Amino acid sequence: MEQEMEMQLWEYIDGICNETEAQRIALLIKEEVAWAEKYTELIAFNAELAGSLELEQPSMRFTKNVMEAVAVSHIAPATKKYINPFIIRGIAAFFILIIAAVFGYAIASSGNTGKTGSLLSGLKYPNLGISDLFSGTFVKVFVMVNIVLALMLADGVLRRKRQTG
Repeated sequence: MEQEMEMQLWEYIDGICNETEAQRIALLIKEEVAWAEKYTELIAFNAELAGSLELEQPSMRFTKNVMEAVAVSHIAPATKKYINPFIIRGIAAFFILIIAAVFGYAIASSGNTGKTGSLLSGLKYPNLGISDLFSGTFVKVFVMVNIVLALMLADGVLRRKRQTG
């Protein structure tokens, strides 16, 4: 109970309580002895504290000292050391293979039998059944997985931005 009274009195002394609260505390200070004694004690402590504290001034070389300390500190290495070149090459190879597969499928499935003939008209190739692979269910699952991965990536980027910002 005494801690609550002290907290309310500090809010009153600091002027951070609202008007109705300030009026209520002022009335309690006038009417109750315990509140008045605690208020005079806190006012005396606040005045003593304000009188005894002197603000310290930083030295004239403060900025220069800080900048010299920063200059001596170890600089982080370049990002080239953090990036594994094998991972980059693996990603590039994956995309090149995907592009080549799509391009090859496009050429193989173009059955242009006009006067000029298609590029691969003389070749016989088996039915690969790739059209079954791109059925409605597969495409929906593929798109949904990509959306979830994109949301996870965006979440990671925004978290890093919030932590550094």
